[in-house]
Amino acid sequence: MENKHLIEFNNVSFSYDEEESKVFALKNVSFTVDKGEFVVILGHNGSGKSTIAKLSNSIFVPAEGKVSVDGMDTSDEKNEFEIRKKVGVVFQNPDNQIVASIVEEDVAFGPENLAVEPEEIRKRVDDSLKAVGMYEYRMHETHRLSGGQKQRVAIAGIIAMQPDCIVLDEPTAMLDPKGRNEVMNTVMHLNREMGKSIVFITHFMEEAVNADKVLVVDNGRILLEGTPQEVFSQSKLLYDCGLTVPDVSALSQMLKKAGIEMGENILTEEDFVDSFLKLCGKNAVEE
Repeated sequence: MENKHLIEFNNVSFSYDEEESKVFALKNVSFTVDKGEFVVILGHNGSGKSTIAKLSNSIFVPAEGKVSVDGMDTSDEKNEFEIRKKVGVVFQNPDNQIVASIVEEDVAFGPENLAVEPEEIRKRVDDSLKAVGMYEYRMHETHRLSGGQKQRVAIAGIIAMQPDCIVLDEPTAMLDPKGRNEVMNTVMHLNREMGKSIVFITHFMEEAVNADKVLVVDNGRILLEGTPQEVFSQSKLLYDCGLTVPDVSALSQMLKKAGIEMGENILTEEDFVDSFLKLCGKNAVEE
């Protein structure tokens, strides 16, 4: 029977400290990522988010517990190559992942290291750049690209290796709003149109509203897990651990306290406008 869970964390703990009295960056963390699922992990700096990214494809291995990728134990060195073919990681700073001076050469780097045939590499490079909207830049110099364009090239480099899951660790943290929007549109396309599992790690609340599942990490533990609606309804708990809710959610909650009922599950500007128009229509009928 096919394993539904592509990634599975089972009571995972990890420490950067090798002393006996070590402090754990993660402690007893358990969750799954299913095939085709879009999972967002939220948390403030130092909460353990990036550690989860590095545990997901054998960059790190657990001190305690087990991480499995498509049924393979990440602690077993024999599985490392296959695991990294299954799960690719995109980090915060694209300059740390871009290794070539020309866009298409950079995207080809991963498949070349996997010993893919040249004709297949050519196809993968073209397809990957088209998937992230960067095909027309294939002959451009990488250092001349904007931050958002560089991040999309980094993502294309991972796509070219054809993983089933892409883990993105704070990929928009260093970008301006335009760059953030470019990357988010790319990620949504990869998930919705190409069927890739996505693990998106961020501290921007608005980037979580379209997720299938949201995890909130605080002090190395999972504080909340659920749909975006379920997680963002716990605004006090989020505020207590240094996080917020999307701006429109906060506004609708303020209006509710003032006696103006805007409806439930408002996460996006579109939700807010729809609810506001319905409220206006209801008031007009009552008058």
